[in-house]
Amino acid sequence: MSGVRQGLLETGLLYQAAHPASMAERVGDMHLGSSLQKRRHGAHFHFITVPNATVVLNIGLISVGATLILSLLTQATAATTSIGPVPITLALIALIVGIPHGAVDNLTLTRGLTTRQRLIGVTAYVSIAGAAALCIVQWPGMAFLAVLGMTVWHFGTGDVEATRELQNLAPLSGPPRVAYALALGSAPVLLPLTSPAAVSTLTAIEPRLATLMNETAIIGIRITVLILVVLCLLWLIARGDLRGVIELFALAALGLLVTPLVAFATYFGFWHALRHTARLAQVTYGTISWRSMVLVSRGGAPSLIGFVLILVITISFVDPVLTAERALWLGLAIVWGLTVPHMFMVTRFDARMRSARSPVGNTQLRDRQQNVGL
Repeated sequence: MSGVRQGLLETGLLYQAAHPASMAERVGDMHLGSSLQKRRHGAHFHFITVPNATVVLNIGLISVGATLILSLLTQATAATTSIGPVPITLALIALIVGIPHGAVDNLTLTRGLTTRQRLIGVTAYVSIAGAAALCIVQWPGMAFLAVLGMTVWHFGTGDVEATRELQNLAPLSGPPRVAYALALGSAPVLLPLTSPAAVSTLTAIEPRLATLMNETAIIGIRITVLILVVLCLLWLIARGDLRGVIELFALAALGLLVTPLVAFATYFGFWHALRHTARLAQVTYGTISWRSMVLVSRGGAPSLIGFVLILVITISFVDPVLTAERALWLGLAIVWGLTVPHMFMVTRFDARMRSARSPVGNTQLRDRQQNVGL
């Protein structure tokens, strides 16, 4: 065994003896994404660069804080009922920033695909996304509610898993995970819909959606989400999870105080998408760095170009007088449509990563490592 490896093992044993509770909670860096790392790197295991992982987490939190301050200073708050060009532009930028993270779902697979399998997979993926987007455009009522529910769950579970992984913590399970995921997903998605600006926004991008946002629905959503957020905050405080408390409180403040489009832009582009990209960088390249994250995002460039081309073609040939609001609605429909197959892919990815990071999974991996002399 090499001197460096011996030193790492001795350091881990000393830390474990000094901090048994912490070691029971935290999962070894080398265990994250082990199955995917072994496929790409053979028997070499890579350690998460903790500072970079922390930076990724902090970027989302800092972005939310900066957005809250700027919104209050510029009075672009949730009480604003008019839709200016800046919020719409920010929302479109958020879609452009976030699309690449959902266009590299092939990186969530445990093995490479043959050319035939890749073609079949792409065809099925695009077909499902296209059908979902068409349903949203043609029947915005029920389709909007269905996608809204999926979005809350997808964002919430994605943030739970990403935050635990990037902090190198064991996964949550059971009712606490469900409640925490619903709180994290509802705060940046459902709370903005309760703002005075929401009805104006929904009417502008798709008039038929405004009928869903009556006063009873607004009050019900606000009360339900806030109760869930408060309960989860109390649970996080009892666990001593300071970061979790700050992040959930920040997302709730973002959803309550900031105009909906800006809130979505901040959360989607600099929180959810960035954290998922960091996870993919870890399992694909064995490290979280800006270079590895750029390499991951580069794989989604064709989808980003396709998204822009679809909007340009629609504006130029299908509807030359397409307004900014209508363009935003079509963009949202495309992204929501892509969310459907993306959600299923990420759900499978989360399950596999949770299994690898669980105490049982780590024990089995540790046994395999010892058998090969690691």
